[in-house]
Amino acid sequence: MNFDTAPSPLERITNDLFTQKKVNVFIKRDDLIHPFIEGNKYRKLKYNLIETLKGNYQVIETFGGAYSNHLLAVSQTGKWLNIPTIGYVNATYADPNNYTLKACAENGMELKFLDKTQFKKMLEEGRGSEKNSYFLPEGGSNVRAMKGTSEIVNEIILQLPGVTHIVCPLGTGGTIAGMTSSDNKPLTIIAVPVLKMDTVTHLQNKFNYLDFSYLEIWPDYHFGGYAKIKPVLIDFIKTWYGDTNIVIDPIYNGKALYGLFDKIQNDHFAGGSNIVYVHTGGSQGIYGMNERFGLDLPVK
Repeated sequence: MNFDTAPSPLERITNDLFTQKKVNVFIKRDDLIHPFIEGNKYRKLKYNLIETLKGNYQVIETFGGAYSNHLLAVSQTGKWLNIPTIGYVNATYADPNNYTLKACAENGMELKFLDKTQFKKMLEEGRGSEKNSYFLPEGGSNVRAMKGTSEIVNEIILQLPGVTHIVCPLGTGGTIAGMTSSDNKPLTIIAVPVLKMDTVTHLQNKFNYLDFSYLEIWPDYHFGGYAKIKPVLIDFIKTWYGDTNIVIDPIYNGKALYGLFDKIQNDHFAGGSNIVYVHTGGSQGIYGMNERFGLDLPVK
């Protein structure tokens, strides 16, 4: 099984604001990296899947919420590689017929619904319940995942040697951890948390063997918390799509891109900066948000 993919495309984005502020903005289209596993989810899974096949594991077990991009990605890979998958869902009340969980089940994933105490206990134990299973933590963020996400920075440097800043949304932190572990000291890596948290403490607790002193964090663009939205965010996403024809979700990329535009508007970047935004995928989450909140955001 070949897991090698071509580097995802790097596209320049034109906008009157960027011209006015004399900055160059590009988007790393990781949403196009694989035919059906989007963005950082494929990056995180790549080396874990290689290990799964090498070790002849009989099942993959992992964790996620009711609208988890990670659960869906694992279910897709299980179907692709013909390996059974089990997903532990952090919500006994979750609707198994929502877009995400229904798709997981259709891909063959066995879903087990846990209350918060059970979910936390299993995560802390660091293992699933099945014998001879390959265990993936919530979000898939482990050492092998970071090896995969570190390749994002390597690709960008080759595609745009003059890059000065890389901007990326932050959820569980695995993608940013991998990016900061790359040889990127001349670069400014910028993380945009999409939920309320003490980001530095979270990263240091989870990845205490890494140095995050070079990381820049924009903590003010979570719009109230994980999967929380406001009308201004929805309007931004629709305008962005109208201008670029690129689909972005309101959970991760919509928030981080809104933050990028806001920072450019407020002269955060010096003229001549070459800024790359990493599109981490997550388009399936749009279906769930449209369903939950009666939105009509563009979808793939």
